[in-house]
Amino acid sequence: MKASGLAELRTHERELEQEWYRLLDDGHGYAGARALADEKQDDEERARALAGASEAQEAFLARLDDFQRRLHAHFMEQVLRELARAIESMRGFYGRTRMRGIERRYRQLERLGQRYRELEPHYGSERDHQRIAVYQRFYAGLVAFSARIRALDPTTPRPAPATLVDGLYRVRRGAVWLARRSGALVRLVVAFVRAVATACRKRQPERGTPFTNRVDDLFRAWGDVCGYGVEVTGAEHLESPQPDAVTLYTPAHRHGVSDNVTFSQLRLSDYLVFNAVDQLPLLPRFLKQRVARTNGLIAVGGGRGPSVERALEALDQGVSRNVLIYPEGSVCEGFRGTRPPRAGFGERLARGIRAAGHALRIVPITYLDNARFLDLPPRSDTASDRQLRVVVSPALGPAAVDALLEAGGGAMLNRMVRLAWLENLATDDAHLLGLDRVAAIERRLDRELDGIRYWGCVESAPVPDRLAIPGDEPIAVHEEPFRGKRVRVLRIPESAVDEQGRIPLPDLARPDSHELLIGIRAPSHIYLNVGSRRFDGDIFRRLKVKQRDYVYRGILIRFRGIPVKSLNAIRDELERYAGREQRTLTCANSACKVIARAANLRIDDHADLRPFLPSHVLPTRTIRKLIERGVRNQAGDPVEVEIYKADDRPLEAILAEARREEIRIARDHLRMLGMDGLRAAGAGLRRGARAFGAALRSRRRAEPTGDLPGADPE
Repeated sequence: MKASGLAELRTHERELEQEWYRLLDDGHGYAGARALADEKQDDEERARALAGASEAQEAFLARLDDFQRRLHAHFMEQVLRELARAIESMRGFYGRTRMRGIERRYRQLERLGQRYRELEPHYGSERDHQRIAVYQRFYAGLVAFSARIRALDPTTPRPAPATLVDGLYRVRRGAVWLARRSGALVRLVVAFVRAVATACRKRQPERGTPFTNRVDDLFRAWGDVCGYGVEVTGAEHLESPQPDAVTLYTPAHRHGVSDNVTFSQLRLSDYLVFNAVDQLPLLPRFLKQRVARTNGLIAVGGGRGPSVERALEALDQGVSRNVLIYPEGSVCEGFRGTRPPRAGFGERLARGIRAAGHALRIVPITYLDNARFLDLPPRSDTASDRQLRVVVSPALGPAAVDALLEAGGGAMLNRMVRLAWLENLATDDAHLLGLDRVAAIERRLDRELDGIRYWGCVESAPVPDRLAIPGDEPIAVHEEPFRGKRVRVLRIPESAVDEQGRIPLPDLARPDSHELLIGIRAPSHIYLNVGSRRFDGDIFRRLKVKQRDYVYRGILIRFRGIPVKSLNAIRDELERYAGREQRTLTCANSACKVIARAANLRIDDHADLRPFLPSHVLPTRTIRKLIERGVRNQAGDPVEVEIYKADDRPLEAILAEARREEIRIARDHLRMLGMDGLRAAGAGLRRGARAFGAALRSRRRAEPTGDLPGADPE
């Protein structure tokens, strides 16, 4: 897909959002269609209304599926292209031996990408689980490969070797964790033993599902060990008003472990569950065979015959009246979206239960937070990040199920279940029906695949031709000499400067602003803006991170053509520094280094293409090199910069004044450091002299005087 793919996906995203709200307004969503199916009205009129709802649902979900397929395909192609560029750039740094292993791993990822393209037409079909597995392998391998490339980056600072203190701290942290979770660990072991014992028991009762109850105990204990908290909404919909009806629970499958932890908190007394036993990890083969024969579990696959018939047989025997099925068939492949239920779910299972003479209720269940555990690597480990929410939707009663089957067949039941999930999932600035928006996915890939960013390049951030300066007076453009060369300078009019010497820029306040600005003002103040996120640093002072939508008098340099993902990287860097005023901007971690490291740039004009990350002590040197030498990307191509000033003086005069201020501040700082050192040395000498005098006096008091005991002192 070409560079316009992102813009097309964003347009498609906006159209989908508008269509979704129209669907709800027309009463064709889950709540509206459910109410229509429950109405006591003329059967023909209701059938026509349900048929219209079915057509609208089918059209919307088809567009949603097409959007998700395009989204996955676009980012797979994009990342593979970036990997190819990264490897091409690396060939200038490493020899054939090192590159052979890197290229071999890249070819493996390429084959996975090709396999995904072959399976992509099977989206939502019986073979959808194969496509999902390929994408999951591709994504996990991509994250690991990115970390490997990141480690090979010659500009990466090497971590300090672990010390004995670090080891002791890790041991202490592990001991504290073990002490806090000891009770939950004991419950986990006991629950596992009881579940295995139940599976291995030869004679099992005809009624009840003790195995699924033991599994629920196991996952509740696992949730306690991991610190999960589960909040249930709509628990009243779990109980059936008709004791003889079969209740079919249909959750959206989002994560293999947290889904089971969440469902165990619903605390159903008994239920049958469909499960691909042969795919269970860490269980020996004989135990899988035992589990497949337990009451309550309906094994899927493995040559055991049709699972629907075995479920109907268990229902006829009265083992349970509740059935759990994940109709999507496999966990989400990424980007948090939901997939359509398998084609045979509605027709075979629902019609089979009705044909057997059972009334049928369908209860959709939505896990709101479980998909975030798909993040690689995990983001954080706070209590709020461990909170899980689950919503139980109002059930489709037996009459509604019959009406929907008659109007649209099993396909309409599938659509209704999926619409129930979508109505509960979030639609906000970061998500569309629970699916990560295009911009959020791009930022997520930037974080997780950061190793590629420093070697490859992507499309540039969209910015206007010039800064949007308030006022009617235009920006003047002229050339002036600077250290033996002529540079193009844009003069900001005085009318744009307020009384505090600041220049407000409304575009910086926009949440999608892609402006990257670095500026300097006297005395020795340098700042870096990424949108409204601001680095603020004075020489020899602590770093400050603020929200600002203005710049200052002095010199301002604007970068153009910076990739969007590089700007996202700088934003993430600023987020890490926020609240940690432990480093200075102009010394150990200068703005120049931040830009060069995160934006994949070199402030250097030498022929060697190895990344050059200068560490500047004085801000004027940073600005001087930016103006004098320009900026190049890692491939050696120039990056466009615009130089602004709000002063009639030449650039050299502005920098010369700032340089004098720097020297004065540096001298004062060194003088203060010297005075502080002399004071500390003097205080140390005084303390030493006092200690020496005290020791000498105590020694004299301890020495004998030589007089006889009881002698007259005269």
